[in-house]
Amino acid sequence: MMGAAGYHLPVLVRMAVIDVGRRPWRLGFLAAGIALAGAATFGSLVFHASIGRSLDQSMARLGADAAIVPAGVTANLTPLLLTVEPGPAVINPQALAKISALPVVGQVAAQRSLKMADTSGHLPIDLIVFDPAADLTVQPWVEERLERPFRPGDVIVGGRRPEAVGERLMLQGVEATVHARLGLAGAGPFERSMFIGPETARLLAGAKAVMADGKPFPADPLDFPSGAMIRLAPGRGLEELRFAAASVPEVAIVAGGGSQVEVRQAVAALSGSSLATLLVALVAPAVLVGVAYAGMLAERRRELGTMLALGVPRRDIVVTVAVEAALAALAGAFAGIVMAFMIITGFTRTVGFFLRQRAITLAMPSYAECGWFAFLSALAVAATVVLAAMCAAWIAARRQPWTLLRGDAP
Repeated sequence: MMGAAGYHLPVLVRMAVIDVGRRPWRLGFLAAGIALAGAATFGSLVFHASIGRSLDQSMARLGADAAIVPAGVTANLTPLLLTVEPGPAVINPQALAKISALPVVGQVAAQRSLKMADTSGHLPIDLIVFDPAADLTVQPWVEERLERPFRPGDVIVGGRRPEAVGERLMLQGVEATVHARLGLAGAGPFERSMFIGPETARLLAGAKAVMADGKPFPADPLDFPSGAMIRLAPGRGLEELRFAAASVPEVAIVAGGGSQVEVRQAVAALSGSSLATLLVALVAPAVLVGVAYAGMLAERRRELGTMLALGVPRRDIVVTVAVEAALAALAGAFAGIVMAFMIITGFTRTVGFFLRQRAITLAMPSYAECGWFAFLSALAVAATVVLAAMCAAWIAARRQPWTLLRGDAP
């Protein structure tokens, strides 16, 4: 089974297992070092996802970077950066398309404010039509929701509305379900309104619903929105937006002083830079294993020289060492993931509980996502370890057999 064709893979695996069994303490020490790298890698992935989502949600609650309204409309700044204010004026589709196409604009979320007649004859209902897929400001404020996706016929109620989540409503013959409830944002129009998607608006139009002024409910209200929330492109500022939007006289830009935009972009850059921790966590096991296997192969130089003298191809020696390293990597990565998961669970139940008591968002990944992160971290650590061991083995196996048998220094 030995010769120019090399060993078969089962033989190489058996050789690696036998060598590991002869020196279990060495595997244990190596696996312990790899476990720390595995824990750091898994923890980096989990905390990067958690911190990124938590920051995104917290920053989204500050509102949009800016908003556009029809020219000549005077609006209050604070509520407008969360939702449009009621009013008859609308933006024509051409103007909205021009604003959306500006390089300074990263995302646009159109909204339409409508007043719908209440079937009970009381005050009209403030309805805000928004697109959930493009939304910037409504869904980040959700504090209670049904455990299913938002779908046609669902409504989201403001924090001062009396309806409860899961309650069924009749909107002029159309049955609707309260899908979610928003928190208190301190903006009147935002807290007293109901929010519906474009599909629900079409259901109301098909049922011949009428608005408070007696006009038919529009089938596609977002084609002529009351305004739109704007998220700037990365690295762009409000002055650039104002300058670019001057070419669209049909709309006016409403924005604050710009500090909010700077904070949002700085936080986004900080969140992205935390991935450097993951790279460090992967470099550590590579250096550890490379140095460890360089020493171990120097110790086994006569064994390597004998294998080379007997005609064992260098690639088979490299594969044997790679199998040994893979056993240590898998054992260490699994132990590290278990250790990291226990630490993260303890963190969530202590520090996470403390933060929730103070209304600070901590969006930890789900168990399914943690399982995926565990698989990715184990794969990354194992690949890094095996590659480092193979490099050390290839360097050692390049020497001449008689040099290794004599025990000469490299």
